[in-house]
Amino acid sequence: MAHFKVKATGIPKPTYQWQVSTGGSPFSAVGASTSALSVTATAADSGSLYRAVVSNPSGTVTTQPASLSIEPPGGGPKVKPLIVGLIDKGSEQPYHLAQLFPVTDTAEIGAYSPAFSGTVVNETWAQLEPTMGKWDFAPLDASLAAVSAYDSAHPGNPLGVKLRVWGGLTAPEWAKTLDGTPITVPPASSTDVTGTVGRFWSTDYEQQWAAFQTALAGRYDSNPLLREVAVTSCNTASAEPFVMDSTVITALLGAGWTSLDQQRCLEGALADFSAWQHTAVDFTFNPFTDVSASGVQTPDLPFASTIMSECAVSGIEGRLPQCILDNHGLTDSVLPRQTGLYAEIDALWQQYDHWVPVDFQTISPNGFNLCLALGIGIAYHAQSIEIWPPGPGFAGFDQYTPAQLTPWEDALLTGTQPSCT
Repeated sequence: MAHFKVKATGIPKPTYQWQVSTGGSPFSAVGASTSALSVTATAADSGSLYRAVVSNPSGTVTTQPASLSIEPPGGGPKVKPLIVGLIDKGSEQPYHLAQLFPVTDTAEIGAYSPAFSGTVVNETWAQLEPTMGKWDFAPLDASLAAVSAYDSAHPGNPLGVKLRVWGGLTAPEWAKTLDGTPITVPPASSTDVTGTVGRFWSTDYEQQWAAFQTALAGRYDSNPLLREVAVTSCNTASAEPFVMDSTVITALLGAGWTSLDQQRCLEGALADFSAWQHTAVDFTFNPFTDVSASGVQTPDLPFASTIMSECAVSGIEGRLPQCILDNHGLTDSVLPRQTGLYAEIDALWQQYDHWVPVDFQTISPNGFNLCLALGIGIAYHAQSIEIWPPGPGFAGFDQYTPAQLTPWEDALLTGTQPSCT
């Protein structure tokens, strides 16, 4: 419990209105109308600003904002405030085409400024380490500069950055040849992804990937603009570590990969990102797919739950990095394949006294009611939700107006159900 108090005198007696700003959002009314305010806060509230507006007929005075700082039980790592609110997930089309990502375009958010608290900066491993051990941070620097310029132009609604660096199809060619020739991935049944991947489960590959994360953290871990980093270890046809398409599995089996190799890769994913000591990492979970030598696939939620538990306690027990539970399958109903996963998210959130941070990404840009989907995310304790941008062949968040998105953002900021009438 956090307590705030102000003292004011006047005739007639002043009235009080407390206000809060979370994740860079505009100040809004909250709680008590007395000189004291008590707040039951969770880790997601760290960095929130509180102020009091004191009034009587003679005038109004607004106090200087006070920042709420939350330390996890047990004295966890000191991380930057997490992103709270809607996030523009950015286009993933360059990955599908095995191309480099362009500089982040903030123009698409401009008209929607009050409705967003963050944006994803997408980069590829090949862009940032084209030659083993030789870094080229210019693409990432340019994207961060673009977001910084946006924030300067929108001081009342700045954006935090979630960094998503893609390996898989867009790993550098030198990494794809570690411990063998590149593996050709045929077009996946659910996407248009095709190309080659490396042996991401091998020791040499994993060591180079971890060294890459160490180099990134060395340069950007203290950057206040960069608030979260997506865990993309073991990724193939998407950025999700647990998602593997059937055609990809067939190709990997032909290269000597086994389901046990995938388990070991996933078990080491958090350690890959351990150099991020001040920036939380966002780990996307799905039920694990156990694959037999003959290719028979069996969902395995208990294995995923084990790693989810490790993620959940990271910030509480002081482990590095601090981890956020995430899922990229959010839609306007809980899908059968996600039922057990969402129940596990809720159980962990309850078990650790609401200290477990949770994020979501919507499953697609179209074909569902976004307001209802956001309501489900909020019901499962989301602090932020990524939504799709405008894109070729589909409408993303541009199918909604700022007048629609802004109150949904407010609902996410306050943890209340949005009005979907």
